Amino acid sequence: MTAVIVCGMPDEKRILTAALPGVMVLSGTDKLVLSALVPEVCTRLIGMGVCGGLSPNLVVPQIAMATTVSHKTGPAALADFNWNARAAATVRPAGIALHPVAYYSDGLQNEANDPAQRSALFAKYGAEAIDDELRFVIAEAKARDIPFNSVRPLSDDYRAKLPLLATGNIMNPDGSANIAYLLSALGQDQGEGAESVFKVADDYRQSLDALEAVAKALADLIASE
Repeated sequence: MTAVIVCGMPDEKRILTAALPGVMVLSGTDKLVLSALVPEVCTRLIGMGVCGGLSPNLVVPQIAMATTVSHKTGPAALADFNWNARAAATVRPAGIALHPVAYYSDGLQNEANDPAQRSALFAKYGAEAIDDELRFVIAEAKARDIPFNSVRPLSDDYRAKLPLLATGNIMNPDGSANIAYLLSALGQDQGEGAESVFKVADDYRQSLDALEAVAKALADLIASE
C-alpha cells in the first residue's frame, strides 16, 4: 500500500520531498500524465501544496482540507472522510488545525485572480478554497477506484487581487516562476502593482512555512498507507 502526493510548483515539491522521505511527489505537468507516472501499487492520491481562498472563513496561511470538490461539469467528488479525521487528529498535538471545507478545482489557471472571481465561485459552488491540480488527482483516483484527499495552506485569501505581474506569463509550464518576466514587468511598474507583488511573495512564504509544518506532522500517517 502506498500514497502518492501531487503538487503544483517546484517550491512545493522541494518541501514535500524533504518532509516525506520515501514518498513519491509529482509536480508541474506531471498532473497531465498521472496514469503513466502513478505506480499500480498506489492506494491513495493526496493533493498537497498551496491553494487560494474563496470565502471569508479562510485566511493566509490557514490549512484547507477538502471534504467535497466541485467543478464545472458533473457532481462534486467526495474526499475520504475517514482519512480526513485521522489527519486532523494526527496534526493536532503539533498545534496545527486543518479546516474541513468544500473545495473547487477545474484544472484551470487564473479562475480566482480577484475578489469578484472568488466571490462568484463561492456563491455558485459553496467552495471555500481552490487549486489547479486537484481536478486531475480526482480523475485519476476515480479511474483507479482509490480514495483521494487534499491538504493545502492558503497562499492568497478571498480578499486578494493578484496583480497582473503575478498571473499569466509569471508561471512556466512546470509551475516554476518566470523570473525574467517578473523582473521585466517590475521594471516597468513602479506603482501599486509592484507593491502587490511583494505582498503576494510574503503570503506565499507564509504558506510554504505552513506546508512544511503540516507535511512533517502528517509524515507518519502518509508513510503508513
